[in-house]
Amino acid sequence: MTSKSNKLRAQKALLRKPKKRSNVVVTEKIGFVDYKDVNLLQRFMSDRSKLRARRMNGNSVQLQRDIATAVKNAREMALLPYTKRVSATRAPRERGEYGSDDRDRDRDRGPRRPRRDDSSSGGSSSRSSAPTAQTVEVSPNITAEISTDASTQGATS
Repeated sequence: MTSKSNKLRAQKALLRKPKKRSNVVVTEKIGFVDYKDVNLLQRFMSDRSKLRARRMNGNSVQLQRDIATAVKNAREMALLPYTKRVSATRAPRERGEYGSDDRDRDRDRGPRRPRRDDSSSGGSSSRSSAPTAQTVEVSPNITAEISTDASTQGATS
């Protein structure tokens, strides 16, 4: 339910033509765009070294294509950077359910269960999981006590 005055205002807005942006290359009477003219090429780039859109620059289609090619060549020759870092501080991100900060959710789950070995999957219920100690005589004067887990006994025997 729009009023009559709003309808008239909307119709007038449709009749208005948008203001055409002036073309820098034409106003300065530059013959052709050269990749070595870094000052000219930087006018068509944003603060993060992205190429601005044609409608923002006021370029024709052919001129925008020439500028894009010249910028690519200048970047290849290391006259222009591919990107620039902006040192503006950002607000901290919220920790989402599947965001980049979800590495902490592994700690919340607790300890992992041990994997089953293929050899112990057969009769694992008959073995006890308590560690056992064995006394072994290494030499006539030396004795050693070896403690083994049930899972390692199954793997070694």
